[in-house]
Amino acid sequence: MTPQPAPDPPRQAQDRIRRTRIGWIGVGLVLALAISFIGNASLARASAALVVVYLLGYVVGALLVEPRIDRETLALGSVRLVAGLLLTTVAFLLSLVLSLSWVVGPVGVFIFAVVLHGREAFDPPRPDFRFSWDHGLTGLISVTVLLPLVVAAIRMSPGEFSPMFFNVDTPYFLEKVHALARTTVFPPESLSVADGRWPYHYGVHGLAALISRSSGIAPHHSLFLIVLPLLTGGILAAAVILARRICPTLPTVVSVPMLLISVPTLWYRFSESLWPHVWNATVSLTFGALQPAIDNRELWGLASNVGHNVAAHFLTLASLASIAAAPTLGWRLPVFLVGAAIVFKSPTGIALAAGFGLSQALQATATRSARPLIPAAAAAAIFGALYYVFWILPTSAAAGVEVFPFFYLRYLAERDRLLGFSLDVAWLLLPALVVLPVLLTRFSHRDMPSRRLLLFAVAPFIVVNVLHPVDLHTGVGPDDDWGQIMSPVPILAHAFVLSVVGRRWASLGRGGRVRVLAAIALAVLPPLFVTAHYSRLLLVAPEQGHEFVDNRPLAEALEVIPTMDSIIVTNDLRYPAEGFQRQDRQMQIPALFGHQAFAVNYAYEWYPFSEERRGLQKLLSTTRWSDEIIRAAHRHEWTHLLIRKDYVHPDPIPLELLAESEFYSVFRFGTP
Repeated sequence: MTPQPAPDPPRQAQDRIRRTRIGWIGVGLVLALAISFIGNASLARASAALVVVYLLGYVVGALLVEPRIDRETLALGSVRLVAGLLLTTVAFLLSLVLSLSWVVGPVGVFIFAVVLHGREAFDPPRPDFRFSWDHGLTGLISVTVLLPLVVAAIRMSPGEFSPMFFNVDTPYFLEKVHALARTTVFPPESLSVADGRWPYHYGVHGLAALISRSSGIAPHHSLFLIVLPLLTGGILAAAVILARRICPTLPTVVSVPMLLISVPTLWYRFSESLWPHVWNATVSLTFGALQPAIDNRELWGLASNVGHNVAAHFLTLASLASIAAAPTLGWRLPVFLVGAAIVFKSPTGIALAAGFGLSQALQATATRSARPLIPAAAAAAIFGALYYVFWILPTSAAAGVEVFPFFYLRYLAERDRLLGFSLDVAWLLLPALVVLPVLLTRFSHRDMPSRRLLLFAVAPFIVVNVLHPVDLHTGVGPDDDWGQIMSPVPILAHAFVLSVVGRRWASLGRGGRVRVLAAIALAVLPPLFVTAHYSRLLLVAPEQGHEFVDNRPLAEALEVIPTMDSIIVTNDLRYPAEGFQRQDRQMQIPALFGHQAFAVNYAYEWYPFSEERRGLQKLLSTTRWSDEIIRAAHRHEWTHLLIRKDYVHPDPIPLELLAESEFYSVFRFGTP
């Protein structure tokens, strides 16, 4: 037989592209089947949703990451996918602001990407998988750290409505997804307060709503089965890219988990809460003494499964990773991520913009060139433009900042948290403190990347000690909201630590490396154990999850009320989690099916008419029926009354009874 000539390289490349496409189509089909099975959803709609994610995420992402760059790296392809979705979401929200059809912006950026890059925009990444023990252990630990997010999302997804919620803010988030899934204006009409429109960072809500509107998939399926897992995967991908850029000498099993863990959170009393239990366990030699600390989910950041908090983690890591990779990727991706972060998590956007500005100013000073200031100025321009378009232009809400020196330090001092805050910061920086003597004796220009990361971590602290919000979220408490600017600091601090350690790793010697690894283990292993414990709890006993609520009893009552052309009032504004501890935020009502409530949320939204409505609401939580209720119903067009039977309510109620169960009764108001 005559030997056949070997295929030429272009033919090999085409074969590889074809195999890659077939492989990704197979992955897409498996994911569609999984979404359909887990959510009890339509397979056709699940498939359509994934096509939307690919077209409006990966293809549009070619505007931020050149297609030729990311073909060989799955991590960068994942970041491109999520970043493209964020860009498309901004275009979607801009369409609403400009009173255009909601499809104009998404279709516009998609066409622009196709015109600019042609077929290359559609080519999926072609990763070359190479297994190693380092990568295998990194994957196992990373999955363990991120698993609570995914498990909680899956638990909240099955069926025609979300059967349960974890975290009191989840129904508020899902309410906004429902609103954006059918609105024609921006801000969207509030479903928890009729006639209200609240200025807010609607980015991730808009992403879930965009996927729902484009594919027909239910809003809670879009959020819990697509958006949250995508953001979680983006977090891992961004951590991998960042670790490779700032500390390539360190094993990924050391660096990547550090970037995924944001403990201490600097939001809750970590040191003050943890160390007493550690001391008790040490003295008594009983592990059980640590159980109260393990069960404190907020202490370990496990409560943050709400979409914009997950997006904040992605934006922080992806911004740092893209800045570090700018010599290869260019500046489009980091400029967009930093500039647009305010739309997806406002405090994180402020922190990143401040850090980016300081970092680039340091680079400009060191190089004696103004060129590093150009990306910072571009990000600041995007930040300012989006703030004006989404907060100032469509609303008359007065919000801003004023100079207030040492605001955050005073905030900590008033709550006796200065010592605990200092201990938390020391915990975050401990591995870097171990190598501090080496750093001080061998400082050089090569440490500029570490100094820039340090400025990123310091910038939020500067902002909260120089400025103070004015008339921001009236009725919520501006101190807490403003303090959220500190939320990215643990991730930024860990990135700085890894950069310092990575650049000095070769010169540390065996003893120094052991001390550094011990410090990193101290930062990683306790949160890792707690996340594994919590993931198991969510799997076997979800009712013990953080701020768990069973939605099924309420959903049974709400199913008899049409979602359109109805306004619901209720006698009970308590949120059921943890024994009804939270008042004035019964946000399950608009979140399950997208019903319009009269006024069930006084905790997060406050309007000029809110005080009057609170008075009317109290009429329904008394024991006597009054004609004033009927007059209010006619004046405000109430259509349905939802009664929580084990809470104070009028008896009897002279309205048509539509449904009754163990906990709820549903009545219909008559026509005037």
